[in-house]
Amino acid sequence: MKKTLGILAVVFAATLFASCGSDEKAAEAQPTSASVQAERDGVPAWVYEGRRDETGLYAVGSGKMSNKNNSLKMARAEARTEMARTLKVEVQSALQTYVDDTGDEKNRQSLTGMIDNAMQRTDTMMQGSQQVDYFEDKDGSVYVLMYLPYNAIVPTLNETVTEFNRDSTAAFTEAKMNEAYEKYFSANSKN
Repeated sequence: MKKTLGILAVVFAATLFASCGSDEKAAEAQPTSASVQAERDGVPAWVYEGRRDETGLYAVGSGKMSNKNNSLKMARAEARTEMARTLKVEVQSALQTYVDDTGDEKNRQSLTGMIDNAMQRTDTMMQGSQQVDYFEDKDGSVYVLMYLPYNAIVPTLNETVTEFNRDSTAAFTEAKMNEAYEKYFSANSKN
């Protein structure tokens, strides 16, 4: 199972990279209505349609508060919230697909626990996010483009797999030892 989970982490990373790469190539092929509208409005295209590439996740946030600093804080928080939602959906989808494909009911229950653990670590993964672009509109609205590189996501997921393997192995060993003790002591108590 340890080998299987290691393969899962690699497959997950490859799935993320492949899905983002195909979206980027499709977007480059023809201008979208959002990019045309952004050009008309004099704003960067990412304000309306975000950005995609093969290196990580992007999210856009906006804010319009009493001053520029507060607007920036609000925009960053909004972008991180959106990024966290996207990350949770992608991680859960990749892991759930793997769990569904394994078919082994014992592994399925354990792997479902690993999915829950990975979801709880989203906040840790978000710490690697950073602001990569900024735009202030004429009306005072502030837009930020936040970025989270895959190399900040994958190690945390691999750590989840490693801990899961350690915990699963320990639980399995403990169960087998308890079973052995019961057999040994029940056999000896009959003598």
